[in-house]
Amino acid sequence: MGQTDKQYDGQLIDTYTMLKRLREIAVKENSVETVKAIEAEMNVIKIKLQPTELPD
Repeated sequence: MGQTDKQYDGQLIDTYTMLKRLREIAVKENSVETVKAIEAEMNVIKIKLQPTELPD
C-alpha cells in the first residue's frame, strides 16, 4: 500500500530536521564542504515541499 501525501511530507520534514541538526555539527567542526552538501539536500527538500503551480 502506498503512502499518503501527508505521510510523504512528514518524512521529508523529518529528514529536513535531521539534516538541520547535522548541519549544526558540521558548522561547529568547520566542515565547509559537508555544510554545502547538507544545504544542497535541504534545498531539494524545500523544493519538494512547495506547492506545485500548474499553468492555465
